[in-house]
Amino acid sequence: MIVLDHRQLRGTDRDAAGPGWTSLRLLVKSDGMGFSMTETHVLPGAVLRLEYKNHIEACYCIGGAGTVIELDSGTRHEITPGVLYAPNAHDRHEVHVPEDGEALHLICVFSPALQGDEVHGPDGSYAAPEG
Repeated sequence: MIVLDHRQLRGTDRDAAGPGWTSLRLLVKSDGMGFSMTETHVLPGAVLRLEYKNHIEACYCIGGAGTVIELDSGTRHEITPGVLYAPNAHDRHEVHVPEDGEALHLICVFSPALQGDEVHGPDGSYAAPEG
């Protein structure tokens, strides 16, 4: 059984960050679950352009507010606590958080599992999983 307190992960290699976001990697590939789970904050004023070519993702909002825009269609989705979004077809999308708002607080699940130290590449994706 895996039991952890997210406070134990602060400052470790599971405490990842990039421009406009921070992410604690709660479960990673080495935990052997077949998926990973993160606690992610998209920071106020951030615009993240993402396309997970090598993963599928589901994000459940537990705090803050933002907008997800499907780049191919222009469809906008308001994200608030209790709303889940899942770019299940490797959808190109942007996540916007208002400058004057609080961070968008998400619990995200990735399949296949993340190693734990990934950051987004120039195209907004994570690298393909190793072996």
